Amino acid sequence: MELRNLIQKHTLLCLAGGFAIGICTFGALSAMMSVSGSPAFCGSCHSMKHEAWTFADSAHSQLECADCHLPHQNVAIYLVEKGRTGMVDTYHEVLRDYPAHIKISKDGWDTVNANCVRCHEPTMDNVHADLGKDFDSGGDCLKCHSRIAHGTNHLEGGIKVE
Repeated sequence: MELRNLIQKHTLLCLAGGFAIGICTFGALSAMMSVSGSPAFCGSCHSMKHEAWTFADSAHSQLECADCHLPHQNVAIYLVEKGRTGMVDTYHEVLRDYPAHIKISKDGWDTVNANCVRCHEPTMDNVHADLGKDFDSGGDCLKCHSRIAHGTNHLEGGIKVE
């Protein structure tokens, strides 16, 4: 009963404290979301060191890993996929079962390709590709540009295109 009286006496203080805790929690989660998509964070894992190194030498090095490797249709899909891929990457990192040269999955390829189009949409009028078509029939950016961000192997950087 004493706690209830204390809360009733200090309702405004309790609301302000709850609001402050909520703001701090939201800020911390936002910071964690931002940091966990960065090349420095992704490259901190043993298996991603060469991917981070080659990316740092590419024309897209000012971007975050999440800019290309996560879907951006809406926040819910982004968060679900960020959680899923983070858990998968952590699982394989702990087991140390990543291959020496990591290859992107079909779903990952589709996501990266969609993000190419999303970022480069203003210049797509100058591209002679059939956008909106199935990837096998000409709408695949990565068919020609797959080495832009990470080079052709783990020993070289991405291609400088300026």
